[in-house]
Amino acid sequence: MGWIIDIISYAFIGLCCVSIAHFGLKIPLSSGISVNIFIIVVFCWAVLDLIMSNRRSVSDVVAVIVKILIAIGIGFFIVIPLISGIESDANEIPSSTSSGVTAGANSRVTQTTTTPIEYYTRTYHWTYGRHSPTYTIGIPKPLYEYYQKQPHDRRNYGQYAISDKDRKVLDSIISDFKENTDSKTEAAYNVVAFVQSLPYAKDYVSTGFKEYPRYPIETLVVGKGDCEDTAILTAALLKEMNYDVVLLSPPKHMAVGINCPTCSGANFSYNGKKYYYLETTGNNWKVGQMPSKYNGQKVLVYSM
Repeated sequence: MGWIIDIISYAFIGLCCVSIAHFGLKIPLSSGISVNIFIIVVFCWAVLDLIMSNRRSVSDVVAVIVKILIAIGIGFFIVIPLISGIESDANEIPSSTSSGVTAGANSRVTQTTTTPIEYYTRTYHWTYGRHSPTYTIGIPKPLYEYYQKQPHDRRNYGQYAISDKDRKVLDSIISDFKENTDSKTEAAYNVVAFVQSLPYAKDYVSTGFKEYPRYPIETLVVGKGDCEDTAILTAALLKEMNYDVVLLSPPKHMAVGINCPTCSGANFSYNGKKYYYLETTGNNWKVGQMPSKYNGQKVLVYSM
């Protein structure tokens, strides 16, 4: 009976700390960070229990190690996956009629199927000029899972360019934005304001990886990201609107470059063209405005 109580207490303390990290620090339950927190807490609590109980024999140490392994197994293979699954399912909406994209009130569904498809439904709020738009889109879960399995290599940004896989989703967004503005230029500025409104989140906090550039579909589902994520999403949307764009990379940063004959401000030459700097992290940055700390710094250019 004592064994069972010890194992339950180890697992309980570990899960309490994981819950605090999740709800207090917004660390995803399914991330490597949550697992590391659980393992460390279980181990430390067990060692402290061993010290406080004044047990020092080899058999006692072995017993504690076995209890640690069992507690970690319970948390890692049963409780954390169960909680993560409940949390994920709460964000999924099943659909039995459409394989197209649900994107606001004006979206058009052109293809039907009898196969149930699960969607991630996301709603975004931002400010553009005097307006405060609200936008809702449904992204097929299989599409998101497809991009999760793709290479996430920050040395090859060309792989993040729009493809036939994500074109339907991004086209739907662009179509809705165009329908609600007076011109292509206004729609583009609204797209930029939309992406700039997404909360900033470091890769390590949101994924457990030091560097994890997201594909546009991933950033839309997660609803936040770092400079690489928002720059890639902005470039993909603008490119789909037939703008000539590249990625600009000052030291430890990423932004978008847009070829714009009527623009002014900070710009960089690439393949005989001028690309004007566009910041995607933070609100109200205009084309040609560049943070002063990057003035005079070397800026790398990546085509998409």
